[in-house]
Amino acid sequence: MASLVSRIRSIRQSEHFKRLWKYASVSIVSTIVSQVVLFVTYHVYDVGHSAMVCNVIATAVASLPAYYLNRTWTWGKTGRSRVWREVVPFWTISFSAMVISTAAVGVAAHNADRIASGSLNRALIVNGANLLTYACIWTVRYLIFNRYLFGARSDNWTRVTEHEQGQDLAGVTEIAITGEAREPEPGISRSAASELEPGISRSATSETIDPAR
Repeated sequence: MASLVSRIRSIRQSEHFKRLWKYASVSIVSTIVSQVVLFVTYHVYDVGHSAMVCNVIATAVASLPAYYLNRTWTWGKTGRSRVWREVVPFWTISFSAMVISTAAVGVAAHNADRIASGSLNRALIVNGANLLTYACIWTVRYLIFNRYLFGARSDNWTRVTEHEQGQDLAGVTEIAITGEAREPEPGISRSAASELEPGISRSATSETIDPAR
């Protein structure tokens, strides 16, 4: 029993558990926002006379705070967002989830009249379809965010890429100034080194003394 308690305590104190708890908190916030927006736009104002249109609006509104809270608070990222590594994948995932939830909301709205009577009950069924859909994809979104968008693996990939780009630029600059090539450093890839060699040989050949002069 004591070992089980200590194990549970160690899990609660782990970074992964803290991150998962923050992600759950952000999900609660974004869920409240989407549910309120969906209820108001569909039940109160009947925007577009369509539950699917209202769901698109609610998802778009809720995705904005979800992105910034997850990036800065859940995963502790700072600085400017990386467009192709963070922004585009996040909105691609959000768009895919929106398509699934919108389809579920459309089916729910189409069958709401046969399930319940009254506009309030129909609105609750529509909101329930939206909530159920996002509950089903909640874990998948977390795994993708943690592994590819905001987690340590994404940071390592970025650091390696930036290091190789810096080494490539340094090598090109040195060749342009001195006309001599240096041995590739450990951080530079062999492919980048092979791309530099033809240019080196051409410059060296052009500087060879012509006997006819």
